[in-house]
Amino acid sequence: MSQSKKIPRLSPARIIGKFLNALALVAPSLAGRLAFDLFCLPLRKRPKPAEAAFLATADLSYQTVNGRQFAVYHWGFRGPIALLVHGWESHSGRWRKIAPLLVQAGYQVVAVDAPAHGRSQGRRFTMIHYADVLRTLLQRIGPVDTIVGHSVGGAASIWAMGTAAPALRPRKAVVMAAFSALRTVMDGARYTIGGSPKLMAAIDAYVVKWSGHSIDHFSIARKAGQLGEVDGLILHDRHDHVTSFGESEILYRAWPNAQFLPTEGFGHGLTAPEVSTAILNFVLEGNFAAV
Repeated sequence: MSQSKKIPRLSPARIIGKFLNALALVAPSLAGRLAFDLFCLPLRKRPKPAEAAFLATADLSYQTVNGRQFAVYHWGFRGPIALLVHGWESHSGRWRKIAPLLVQAGYQVVAVDAPAHGRSQGRRFTMIHYADVLRTLLQRIGPVDTIVGHSVGGAASIWAMGTAAPALRPRKAVVMAAFSALRTVMDGARYTIGGSPKLMAAIDAYVVKWSGHSIDHFSIARKAGQLGEVDGLILHDRHDHVTSFGESEILYRAWPNAQFLPTEGFGHGLTAPEVSTAILNFVLEGNFAAV
């Protein structure tokens, strides 16, 4: 996460951070759990009219994963499958520009709403839960030819591919504006709330209790390094104010068969037509034109 924007000292995030810092001094376990839960609570945003109209054209079904239902949208029913994976506080409507292009090119398009997003169940989101959903979809709807993930959806896609059996991995993957490690996200959250070392240690301890692993176990770059059989395209805008451009440089260096496409002026969302064209060219031809 970028730290270029200064957080006001009396912002709501900093006020919450002061409370959690104080709590960490007397009840670190409770502070760690509360902080982690707060970090995992997204706002569920309604689709804009154009996005809602696009979603209404899909065949909508639900997949149950770990006892929760997840909305799965399907366009086109012939050809190889492209799985589209949105990011934080988004939904499958964000794919309204690229999905029709893929269908016109002969692909089936499947998009899923993340945990606690869109029409999917849940209140809490983690990248690990998201990756569990994606890995299940790779098993159930596969073979998946191509996966396209944005932001935390891109990170979850890499984690899902890296933890899936090699036979389930897609032929190609497009990862947009993603981060290289969960530690990066935690450092960004620490900056936002002004978290003390005591509080962050308590969060780290809670992650170990919750997952069985330290936060540093969840290295997206390390998983990317295991995807030698997957052709990757990494896109990131140089002026992204949400996820640092350098995160994708780390992923690119780690991924054996990845290409890197920096952009200028398209922001974190990367929804410009030029980006859609570059993705389509990569999916169809294996290369792209600079944008």
